[in-house]
Amino acid sequence: MGTLFLGVELGLGISVGISLFLVIFESAYPHTAILGRLPGTTEYRNIKNYKQAERYDGLVVVRIDAPIYFANTQNVREKVHKYERQAREALLANKKGQGSQTEVQFIILELSAVAHVDTSALHILQDMNKNFLHRNIQLCLSNPNSQVMQRLVSSRIADEIGRDNIFVSTHDAVDHCLAEMDSEEMSRHDSVLSSTLLEDRFPLALTVSTDGQAAVGSPMNLSTNSSDLSETRDIEAAEALKSDE
Repeated sequence: MGTLFLGVELGLGISVGISLFLVIFESAYPHTAILGRLPGTTEYRNIKNYKQAERYDGLVVVRIDAPIYFANTQNVREKVHKYERQAREALLANKKGQGSQTEVQFIILELSAVAHVDTSALHILQDMNKNFLHRNIQLCLSNPNSQVMQRLVSSRIADEIGRDNIFVSTHDAVDHCLAEMDSEEMSRHDSVLSSTLLEDRFPLALTVSTDGQAAVGSPMNLSTNSSDLSETRDIEAAEALKSDE
């Protein structure tokens, strides 16, 4: 339109300016997506494009499709927190009253499309990690390139996140998170089972003390108090026999 009405030079200038504006806008507001696993595969794709993609309770996989730098760090953080909040609300809505998983425990950032990170991005990752840890959520990273990984190591953020929580592929990260959640669930189940068995083995019982007052105790206390009561009755019987004589 600029070329048609204003001439070739102005038209080229307008097109170049619009193109630069679009590049800056897309860089400042990068595309992100929640990923799900395609059934029967180890591939993870955008759940908006693949409705059959499977998601896991307590786990959110987020892909960032642009380099992270000072212009888009706040936007990236807000989107990650938004996805975590939406996942938590969905869990509460679907599992309410059933005693099932109702909290997000792991967030995986898929970084295959992140070509580089600057200092601002490192500060944002550090801040997100601290915030999530405070809420008992583990941040994991998957598929960072060598340059990004070098920046994470040199800034010591890799150690803060935990190198065991940085993975070569998204599938490895998801497997690790699912194994951790299963292990925690089994540990909680064993703890409840042990407590139940202990209560069954040592139930509370009503005992009678030597002064005639009722008290709550274990069978061991009942045995001790019964012995004391038996001795008291023997003494009373002996005194009555002596009085009769």
